Amino acid sequence: MFVKEGELPGIGKKYSIKTENGDTIVIVIHHTGKREIYYFEDENEEPTAVIELTDEEARTLGTILVGALFQPTSDEEKIGFLMKHLAFEWIKIPEGSFLVGKSLKELEIRKNYGVIVVAIIREENIIVSPSPLFPLQPGDTIVVVGSLENVKKFVRLVEGKEE
Repeated sequence: MFVKEGELPGIGKKYSIKTENGDTIVIVIHHTGKREIYYFEDENEEPTAVIELTDEEARTLGTILVGALFQPTSDEEKIGFLMKHLAFEWIKIPEGSFLVGKSLKELEIRKNYGVIVVAIIREENIIVSPSPLFPLQPGDTIVVVGSLENVKKFVRLVEGKEE
């Protein structure tokens, strides 16, 4: 799978994903939190489908897609409760970060910080469920999941805003 990230000045970020069957999914994340998903079949220039999501809807969808949430029965109250306490975050690793050059095993991120690394994005590659021995590099984007409090704390730590 091929993923391309780009800046949209004044709007936000754009991610283009090329699927195995040749289709393209484009996700636009606005600074306001709104998400737009465009689905292009084959090499068509016009999207076959366009979906607009709020920030909360997008996070819920992301949770489901990444496999962190599975509810065999529909119980909206439980899902709503879980989504209020569960957070996903994409964190770009800066130069000089304490994460650089270390593996997930060495860092014991789950034990020490209460978050789980569910994926690592390195350039155009996405590593889902990375090996504990996978070494982190500057510029990698790690996708973490955990309680809102732990995720916020971990983001501040990685960004050097908390000791």
